[in-house]
Amino acid sequence: MKIAVIGFGGTIGMVPDMSGALVPARSIADLVTLSPQLEELADLELIQMENRDSTNINPDHWSNLAQKVWYLNDKVDGIVVTHGTDTMSYTASAVSIAIGRSLKIPVIFTGSQLPISDPGSDARFNLENSFKTALVAIEKGIAEVMIVFSDRVLRASRSLKTSESRFDAFDSPAFPYLAHISAGGVKFSSRVLKKKSNEEISDLTPFFQFNREIFAIDVVPGLDPEILREIINSKRCRALLLKSLGAGNVPSEGSYSLIPIIEEAINSGVPVLISTKFAGGKTSPDIYEPGQRALRAGAIPTNDMTDVMAQVKLMWLLAKGFDSFDTLKQQMLHSFVGELS
Repeated sequence: MKIAVIGFGGTIGMVPDMSGALVPARSIADLVTLSPQLEELADLELIQMENRDSTNINPDHWSNLAQKVWYLNDKVDGIVVTHGTDTMSYTASAVSIAIGRSLKIPVIFTGSQLPISDPGSDARFNLENSFKTALVAIEKGIAEVMIVFSDRVLRASRSLKTSESRFDAFDSPAFPYLAHISAGGVKFSSRVLKKKSNEEISDLTPFFQFNREIFAIDVVPGLDPEILREIINSKRCRALLLKSLGAGNVPSEGSYSLIPIIEEAINSGVPVLISTKFAGGKTSPDIYEPGQRALRAGAIPTNDMTDVMAQVKLMWLLAKGFDSFDTLKQQMLHSFVGELS
């Protein structure tokens, strides 16, 4: 089986230089050299795309990577992407929705909390688990973007980074794991997405662009609505994402009320989405009066999508364009790659 290994930087791609200081590896080949058993598991195609801290990964990088994955879609049996942990969920979610169900192969993102050269590093463990997962996924005809970290296999579009130091740094709080990895092997659940037929794929068109003209903000006590008003009036903001305090509620009383802001944004042609910033949470704004008022003002809830996926999907849909708020709402609440229930 042929597996492409794409280097995208991050802690996992750091190696010691001649003085012993940690520096980015020159290429993904250096990383594979430190884990030679990978070449025994599959025929490898090594591709170095980026070599940077994931904090500096942006939507342009998402587009480039998605296009590379799409190019390889018919040329290899699977793909493993090494990536920094801080923004891995964003990039993996973006690649997932950009290609959609046209994907024919498993694509696995992984990284590490410690460089591969460190004693006790999780890098080699995660890399080997990623390859084992890819091989099983290929045999089963699984075709979706996943994150493998520690002993967990997660749907990329449902994933979140939940710890800056734990070895099990990623979780999928609102959706069960796709597989667990143990001494007994990789055991996939029945929830995985399988490769579609060529006839079905022919009707699906990947789209690789993301519009970055959005403003996403946590709704916190004391948030001054005038700040949001200035942003909307700037005409630079094409959409507003409010990460709510609970199940979709926003302040609705006095000078701190965001209801007028939502109304003004909608009237100006700027859609307003409400997500929840709580891991495993779900927006149900129709339960409480503040949430009901936000809905009546025109806000769009994001159901049980992660706040990461809500942002990535909104950027993707904005780039595609929409003819009405109803169309945007319909698309936001449509599950393209299993990103919501």
